Order: sequence, then structure tokens, then C-alpha cells
Amino acid sequence: MTPSQVLHKNDKLWGAVAEALVAAYAMISAGGKLTSYRPMTDVDGKDIIIDLAGGFRDLYAQVKCTTGVTRNRRFGGTVRLRRDHAPVDPKFVYIFTVLDRVKMELSRIWVVPAADFYRRAYRTTLSNGMVQFNFDCRVSGDEKWDEFEVSRQELGPRLVQLITRASKTRRRTHIDDRDQVAGRWLRLVA
Repeated sequence: MTPSQVLHKNDKLWGAVAEALVAAYAMISAGGKLTSYRPMTDVDGKDIIIDLAGGFRDLYAQVKCTTGVTRNRRFGGTVRLRRDHAPVDPKFVYIFTVLDRVKMELSRIWVVPAADFYRRAYRTTLSNGMVQFNFDCRVSGDEKWDEFEVSRQELGPRLVQLITRASKTRRRTHIDDRDQVAGRWLRLVA
């Protein structure tokens, strides 16, 4: 196998392409309401930060990409987390995508808030203290995931809606008068 063939079988390459397309589709379809940033590291599973322009309202997205269907005519995606670490903040979403490499586009997109994903996904407990969540969606449509599917044109508006909703549901925080500021993190109290 040539180096080029090896490169094009690399999941990280296709994942990076899907992340770039998600960001581009979101910004274009939101009509200038969104910006996006990519963290320099992926230690928290945040591939893209989507920000509502003109403020400090954002959303964190983990993008999962597949390039085809399984033999059972399903699209799939896998999320592995430590058993005690399943981020359910309303500002965190999973975006599952199907990359059509021939057409050079994302042909299917699902935007699933993290809490909904964990409730609906098939779950497997792994022996190493991890839990695997599986996005498993029938090609012809799936009642479990249909409500989360969006077109490329709907992606930006859906993200704007989720950011707005998350901003309204998060409680305002204030600094507790007993905390000292010098040399340490402030503890925020809800």
C-alpha cells in the first residue's frame, strides 16, 4: 500500500474534513450569526466551539464521521467515556455526519444534545472502566434519531437555537463574597 493509500484510509483525516465542513456549513447557513473555533487540543472531546457572534454565548461540539453504511444498512458512530465522566451540559452536542467523499460533502447530519444522546444510544460497559455509547441509525430513517437530523441549510439555525436555549437555561452565577481572589480559581456559586 502506498503512503497516499494509507493516508486516505485514516479516520483522523476524514474526521478533520467533517469538522471543517460542519464549521463551514454552520457559518454559511446561519447567515453570519455564528463563528467557529477549533481548540488546539482535544482533551475534553470538544472538536469545535461554535459561538453566537456579538457575545459570549457558545456551544461545544464533538463531531463524529462515517464514510459509509454497515452491512446492516446503518450509519454508526462510537463515543467512549470514563464511566464517571459523561458531560451533559446543555452547551455540549454531538454532531454525527456521513461524509460522501465522491461529492465532497456531508450527505447526512444529526445534531444531538449530549444528554439526549446518552439516553438514546446503545450502551456497552467496557472492562477498562469505560462506557461505549453507539449511535446506530437506519439508512431509511430511524425514530430514535430522526428528530435530530438536519440538512446543511438547517445546521446553522439549529445551532443558533441550541445556543439560545442553553443560554436561557443556564443559571446566572455570581462570585461568593467569601472567596479570595489572589492566586487561585474563584469558586462560582449558582
